[in-house]
This record gives sequence, structure tokens and C-alpha cells, in this order.
Amino acid sequence: MSVILRPARSADLPAVVALDHEAFSPYGTAETPEVFAQRLAVFPTGFIVAEDAGEVVAYGCGEKWRDLRAPAMNEDPATSHHPDGVVFCITGVAVRRSHRGRGLGLAVGERLLAIAQAQGCRTIVLETTHAQGLWERLGFHRAGERTQNGVTLTIMQRDLD
Repeated sequence: MSVILRPARSADLPAVVALDHEAFSPYGTAETPEVFAQRLAVFPTGFIVAEDAGEVVAYGCGEKWRDLRAPAMNEDPATSHHPDGVVFCITGVAVRRSHRGRGLGLAVGERLLAIAQAQGCRTIVLETTHAQGLWERLGFHRAGERTQNGVTLTIMQRDLD
């Protein structure tokens, strides 16, 4: 496997949307194509993909906030993202089913951590339906729970120093 992590491009968006649907539609938490396009437009630095033999097999994206709060699905990044923010919210990470178990989720998470640090963020927050163990391996702790659309989401947090 010769997977490379690289910045996302607009041409990647259909594959990202399909991957997000594959990973999250069973939980009712797949997001809209418009949200992904907006995320890439407002904060391209915070949007990465993993590519294997020309195919997008994982993605990760985030945005910067001014204040720490719980994330919500399908937020408008044009409103929620603030270039001078100090909180990095990981808004999405998914790995294609055929590529799971190979460390790609961890690699994407590590790259997003590096982006948050390079951007001068002090805290990282995210929510997850089922990947709490992955984020705990990356130093996150459980900061709470919330329910949206009947789905329980665990809020995870990590402070950067």
C-alpha cells in the first residue's frame, strides 16, 4: 500500500462525499455535499485526503473557532470558521471500508493534530459515534455527550501545549 496524505482539491469532493456517506449514513450522521464544498473553500489548509493508487480512501477536515463549544452536524463553515480562532474543530474523518485496519485513521488524525498546532490552536474538539478509542490513542479525552437526529455523539477534546 502506497498511501499518500495530501491537501484536498475540489476534484476530490465527490469521492469525499461518497466516503462520508459510506462511513456515516448507517449512523444518520453523513453530511451534505454543500458542507464539504464550503469547508474546502473557507479553510483549505484544514482539509486533507489520503490517496491510494489515485483513489481517495480517507479524508479529514477541520475548522478554527474562537470559542470552545460542542460541534454540530452540517454547520455553515462560512459562519463557524474564524481564521484567528484558537480552537480546532475536527469536523470529519472517515476511512473507506476496504482500507480500514491499516492505520489510516490514525495517520489522518495525526496530520490534523499537526495542522492544528501549526495554526496556533490551543484546543482540539470533535464528536464521534464510534471511534472514541482512536481519538483516545491520540491523547483525547471524553468531554461529554450530545444527541442530534436521535444519534448519541461523544464529544472528545485535547488541549495542545
